[in-house]
Amino acid sequence: VVERDGMLIMKDDDRMQLRPGEAIENRLVRFRTLGCYPLTGAIESEADTLEAIVGEMLTARTSERQGRLIDRDEAGSMEKKKREGYF
Repeated sequence: VVERDGMLIMKDDDRMQLRPGEAIENRLVRFRTLGCYPLTGAIESEADTLEAIVGEMLTARTSERQGRLIDRDEAGSMEKKKREGYF
């Protein structure tokens, strides 16, 4: 993963170019849902079972949705697209 703008982005192909000073790191991560990658930043996690993931979610102090890349600007945010009937 690459840490960018406070988010962990999985880099596994050439679509995302590294910026100066960025380095790829090996970290244990997961995504909110199977469909979240590559539109959502990863969540650092050592959970390796459903029970462990649920346990993390019950004790988390942040939203699982905080890593949506599309929500970084209001003009293209997922919530705005919902209001406009995109879904």
